[in-house]
Amino acid sequence: MHISRAAGAIVLLFFVGVPGAGFTVSAQSPVGRTLTPEAQLTRGDQMFAARRYQEAFTAYDAARGSERPGTRIRAGAGQVQTLMRLSLFFEAARMGAAVASRDPDQAAALAVHGDALWAAGLFDEAERRYDEALTRDAREALALHGKGRALAARRQLEPALELLKRAIAVDKRQAAFHYTIAGVYEEQRDFREAARALDRYRDTVPSKEMDDLTLWAQAQADFLRSFGTRQPYEFLTADTVYTVPLILDDDRVKVRGQLNGRETVDFVLDTGADRTTLTPETASRAGLVPVRTLQTAGVGAVGVGYRGLQVARIDELQVGELRIAQVGALIKSPSMPGLPRPEGAGFSPLSMGLSIEVDYGAGTLTMGRLLPPRDFPISLPLRMLRLPFVRGTLNGSTPVNLAIDTGGTAISLSRRAAGRLETPTARLVPAKVFGTSGWDPSAFLLPYVDVEVAPGVGSSQRSVVVLNLDAPSALLGFELGGILGHEFLSRFVVRIDLARGLVGLWPRPGAPTR
Repeated sequence: MHISRAAGAIVLLFFVGVPGAGFTVSAQSPVGRTLTPEAQLTRGDQMFAARRYQEAFTAYDAARGSERPGTRIRAGAGQVQTLMRLSLFFEAARMGAAVASRDPDQAAALAVHGDALWAAGLFDEAERRYDEALTRDAREALALHGKGRALAARRQLEPALELLKRAIAVDKRQAAFHYTIAGVYEEQRDFREAARALDRYRDTVPSKEMDDLTLWAQAQADFLRSFGTRQPYEFLTADTVYTVPLILDDDRVKVRGQLNGRETVDFVLDTGADRTTLTPETASRAGLVPVRTLQTAGVGAVGVGYRGLQVARIDELQVGELRIAQVGALIKSPSMPGLPRPEGAGFSPLSMGLSIEVDYGAGTLTMGRLLPPRDFPISLPLRMLRLPFVRGTLNGSTPVNLAIDTGGTAISLSRRAAGRLETPTARLVPAKVFGTSGWDPSAFLLPYVDVEVAPGVGSSQRSVVVLNLDAPSALLGFELGGILGHEFLSRFVVRIDLARGLVGLWPRPGAPTR
């Protein structure tokens, strides 16, 4: 996935078409008013499986009138899932709060609220709800899944896997459980188990919904199986710390690498992508053979942000003295026409399990699975959800999650996050912004915005770029609030430390922190 001038993509989680199109969060339809709440719940499930979301929402709303806590909580969960499927994430958060307030002593209701908060990108609040739910019922499946997902995002993979196995043992019918555990297996480099979990995910999806979801799960499983007995991301050199020079190119930083021992490439250093990316020409010269095509998402009007890209394996990738075998990569084929400059390649060390430290002043990139400890004056909790995220605050009060994107340019916000701000009336200036899916015709500059990631650290009363991030939000499964790009990151020495679960910032001499 990439937001401005970048080289990445994020793989498909849910393909939902145009998020929220034609949907109203109300329940005025008279259909089925004479049905019992339990029958309404069944009808809601049927309409949801058929992607008739307005009818599903209405039926669930009627079922919430039940005197039985189990029925009304399941109906509330259905409404939350419907809103999430349509990328109406903050509406889902409000609905989840209503479910929890109706049944505050029920673990299931608290877990539903946790899922809704997670979808809104409020990860800390969601995890607290999961903890509350598990205190009331240690076997609550949604809470076990939610807590496991939260631990995985903090790179605590073993305890995350244990909780996810417990959730599946309680309820094997939840497709999301299998998807999440597949991601943990993939992070642990157990691609065989990850593929099996994706098979179970595909098989658990309701039959009337098995099109885009099924196709993606099958394509991803096939790609994982293509590794066979090969060890993914195998170090061919010592498993230690490596430092390589950066190439400064306008508002981007690059590293020089080599593919399969024969093709030299200048890669954009790209933490805004969940795989290393290549151009078709580079991939062809390096002898790469595409395995499948995966749906990806980013900024741009082509496919309303969606784009299919080929996926392949790099036999050997070398950057400096570091050599890694069996690296997953995306090939940007077919190429995107009409851009001001040709698409390039992107190097994604985080996707290989490598922590990084970028010293913009010294012009160096340091990377390794375990970096030496260092005390940073600014230390932020990291959530690794295919991309690295930190918590931010807009205009002093509005919480938002922000992706750290070394391949991006400016500080930018999603349209949905910007829409929740009260800003002075001003003329909105259109912005020329392009991403992996072409130009974003809706992009504009929003003035007088404060963005803060720590006290005194961020951007004060400046114009920020507002983008259509609906597609990547839908594929991530939560609202992507915004992006911290080169304009912000280059003021610091930046460490993204996967092993310790933190983002460290060290202000460069003379550089502003706001």
